[in-house]
Amino acid sequence: MPAMPWKTLGTVNPARDYLALLTYLPLYHRWHAPTMILHTRRIVAQLQQTPGLIGFAMRARPLNAEFWTLSVWDDDVALRVFIETGAHATAMRALTPWMGETRFIRWKLRGVDVPPRWQDAFDRWSIHAP
Repeated sequence: MPAMPWKTLGTVNPARDYLALLTYLPLYHRWHAPTMILHTRRIVAQLQQTPGLIGFAMRARPLNAEFWTLSVWDDDVALRVFIETGAHATAMRALTPWMGETRFIRWKLRGVDVPPRWQDAFDRWSIHAP
């Protein structure tokens, strides 16, 4: 699962603002990558049925135990509901003991700029793209 291209799920209004989110999810060791990938597949199934999600993409370097997500949401409420329920909540409980320091960056994104570009998201964070 090195990369999952952008998948649009919601209708975008080019004139409104959305919540964009970049996440960095490092594991302590690459031995845990298969478990992360298994949980990621379940989370993708949840994402495809999540109200308020505009779209998402993922990147991974499993041999380096590094994973990234890029998503756009209607608002913080929709994101919070997703985080606290279903496969995502299960994955957080299961993977937390194996996770390094996770990082998150949020910003407002105009609908006309959806989907966001990976490099733009990484530039906001001053980290290098995988």
